[in-house]
Amino acid sequence: MPRGPERFAAPPPQQQRPSLAKAIGAGLALLVLVFVVPAALWLLTGPPPVPTGFPDRGDLTQPLGIDALLVVFRAVVWLAWLQFVVCTLAEVASLVRGGGLPRPVPLSGHTQALARALVGTALVGGIFLGSTGAAQASMPVPTPSGNATTSQASPPSAPTATAGQSPTATEHDEVVGVAQGTLESSPRVHVPGVPQDMTDVLGKKVVIVQPPDGHYHDNLWDIAEKSLGDGRRWQEIFDLNKGRIQPDGQELVLGRLIQPGWVLIMPEDAVGAPRVSDTGQAAGQETGFLAGGVPQAQSVQDQRTGAGAGEQAMEVADRDARGTMTQLARGGLLSAALLLGLVAERRRRRGRLATAEELEAEVELRIGADTDRAERLDVALRSLAASCELERLAVPQAHAVTVSTTSVTLHLAPPTMSAPSPWTVHDDGARWELPADADLPGERGPAPYPGLVCLGRDDDGNDVLLDLEALGGLLSLGGSDVIAREVVSAWAVQLAVAPWADEQVVRGYHLEPTLATIGGTHVEPVDDLEALVTDWAGTSPRHAAADVLTGQARRTPGEPGRYLVMGAAPTDPATVDRLARLVATPHSGVGVVACVPVPGARWQLDVDDTGRLHVPLLGIEVDAVRLTAAAGEQLAGLFAKARQPSPIHDGDRVAVPRPPRSGRDDHFSVAAVRVGVLGALDLRASNAMDPARVALASEIVTFLAVQPAPVHRSVVGASIWPGGVTPDVRDATIDRVRDWLGLEEDGSYRLRETEEGRLHLSDDVAVDWHAFCQLALESRGRGPDEERELLRRALQLVRGELLEGRPAQRYSWLARTRLERQVTDVVTDAAHRLVELSLPGDPGGAGAASRAGLRLSPTSQVLWRDLLRSASVDPDGSDLEEVAVEMRDVLRGCGAPLDAETEALLEELLPGRPHRAGGALA
Repeated sequence: MPRGPERFAAPPPQQQRPSLAKAIGAGLALLVLVFVVPAALWLLTGPPPVPTGFPDRGDLTQPLGIDALLVVFRAVVWLAWLQFVVCTLAEVASLVRGGGLPRPVPLSGHTQALARALVGTALVGGIFLGSTGAAQASMPVPTPSGNATTSQASPPSAPTATAGQSPTATEHDEVVGVAQGTLESSPRVHVPGVPQDMTDVLGKKVVIVQPPDGHYHDNLWDIAEKSLGDGRRWQEIFDLNKGRIQPDGQELVLGRLIQPGWVLIMPEDAVGAPRVSDTGQAAGQETGFLAGGVPQAQSVQDQRTGAGAGEQAMEVADRDARGTMTQLARGGLLSAALLLGLVAERRRRRGRLATAEELEAEVELRIGADTDRAERLDVALRSLAASCELERLAVPQAHAVTVSTTSVTLHLAPPTMSAPSPWTVHDDGARWELPADADLPGERGPAPYPGLVCLGRDDDGNDVLLDLEALGGLLSLGGSDVIAREVVSAWAVQLAVAPWADEQVVRGYHLEPTLATIGGTHVEPVDDLEALVTDWAGTSPRHAAADVLTGQARRTPGEPGRYLVMGAAPTDPATVDRLARLVATPHSGVGVVACVPVPGARWQLDVDDTGRLHVPLLGIEVDAVRLTAAAGEQLAGLFAKARQPSPIHDGDRVAVPRPPRSGRDDHFSVAAVRVGVLGALDLRASNAMDPARVALASEIVTFLAVQPAPVHRSVVGASIWPGGVTPDVRDATIDRVRDWLGLEEDGSYRLRETEEGRLHLSDDVAVDWHAFCQLALESRGRGPDEERELLRRALQLVRGELLEGRPAQRYSWLARTRLERQVTDVVTDAAHRLVELSLPGDPGGAGAASRAGLRLSPTSQVLWRDLLRSASVDPDGSDLEEVAVEMRDVLRGCGAPLDAETEALLEELLPGRPHRAGGALA
């Protein structure tokens, strides 16, 4: 393949001839099969045998001679020709009307496939033959950097407005703002080969036309086949790009070749086409979202198929595309900390709607977030603190922690031999290990190592964490300036939002301002470093550290940890000396990190341009976690929106979406195939499936069940396999899912496909969310008794939070649907309305309605207030004080303060109680 500028020159005429010959050959083959073959048959065997009546008994019983066999042979040949002609006409008619794949001709699978291939190839040949002078084009075109190919992985397409999803009245302006403001507010993600002055592609998916490879060069048919799954969707690409001025000054015209370096706008469901947004990256930055943390050895496809070894061994169609996706979403524990922090913010309040671009960042966050490891680490450390307190043991001094799929390991200095059960001691007390399946006591203590930050993931797949409080000195990070800044930015947000950290404040000196938006009150920008050091020095004990690994696990009682992350070196050397002495003081609870070399720093780490982080004192190397500037912008938008209250005002009713398929609770309870999402996934299928494939098949069925309209196979592939998947693996999996769901009574499949190749579930498949919406819609405008009964039946479908307990790093597409917010709003509205209807005469029923809504939305203070009111007037129900304490525990567990209305109600029902202490009833 040519290199340098020659790669993007127009192909010379002699390179086009073989492709044109192939297209001409396809057209000639069609002419021969449709016209020449029947003419030859007529000349050789006469006209086709046409029966003139029904055979009698003599015809059926006479001996079978050679003449009869020839008649049968002639009939079969003529019928085969007729079948091919019908298939060809069907394919041509489909092309003329531009309607995608035509309806299959009965009993014509291979014949129709042959007709489709010949018609399609002849069409491409027609476009090539109409080319005049395009092959001689010599105007230079921009050179895409790197080794980009036509198919490139990208974040899945941004969500469009969901059919049937009706926002509340108070959200109407937000929805309009999201639709209108996406392009203006979205940060630009640079796509190699797209000129910076090409503005008509902003917010759209694009493909760069590639240079010729031997005798082959790109064409609209092949691009449509790779990106859209159907070559005959080339017309959609043409319609999107006709008349657009390309980088070489030309434009797309039917009958002319597309030229290397052209930028083609793609339909929204295109797979492997990057989306262009509005801000360039600094040199050396990843164009991805989160980088570092997950080893390349295991592909996203391998993690998700859950199938046999043969399928796992199949490669993704485009290696470069999959590599881009792993750069976007391989944050590991960093992604988990951010995702758990975002979820916690949303539990505390009903925030504003995120933009489409921000939701794409959340999708990538969910892809990379190893929440299982993060939660296991948090539980292990907090249970260790509780066990040590119970057994009167000192919390060991750990300077590092490693987390694998099988264990959590503490690395101790000095070694400690006495470990509480079920921790085990290794290497003479230098390591404590806790198996992943160990039974832990129920008690949870404070975070024993809140200064832990995940450095990245090593070659064995272990996440490596370092405790900044235990270092006994400054930590400086050298190497690539841009990458080092991304690494310390990732550390800063971990200190602010990680579940294994307690309430603490991180000071940032010359860091990106977006970090303060992500961390909220836990990240505080610092301008006057000298004043900060003076303040810290005045409250710290004066002792000297003995060596580099003598940091203390516990600081002075009641003293919070103090962390400083510097994006630039202090200008005054005396400030560096004072910081070094302060960090070296035992029990000070101070950790200082700089992304530039600092003279005299005890810990000197190095990160190279590839993101490989070297820790000489520990003798380890990891793929570093990193937070790019572009990622920080998108995350800041997500966190800012989550923290801006957008309550539903008293008296407002939430609009209920109209379900895409009919069916109520009675259908759901008896359906042979059903999908329950109002709680842990409850999926019932009619046939058996290999247990190793059930998780993947269940996600596909769930994805289709919650869609408001049929979706193309390529959309399914991009959503379920965000790292990429070959069409044969995707289609084989869909075929297995179709067999798994089985047939209806009339013999038709429950998983169906439209003429355009879009997938949907039949009405025979029951979905609890759709049943809930149907009942809620029917309740509107009914009399009080009938409305109460319909709402009661709807709430009986609610078993827990939406898809509760779903596997980590799966169902990332759920963010795009906005279903979590919509379901919470609709269920809360239904429960609150049922309380209003029941409370006057049936306080027990009102309490049950509140409990049903709290199963799905456990932090809804509207429903907690309903439950408090019910308990206050129900002599046979829950004790009022017990309900208040239960509410306190739930809200305190997620850090949610009491609403003013909740405080006022508690003051009314439980006067004189100290309910404000700690943000809830004390």
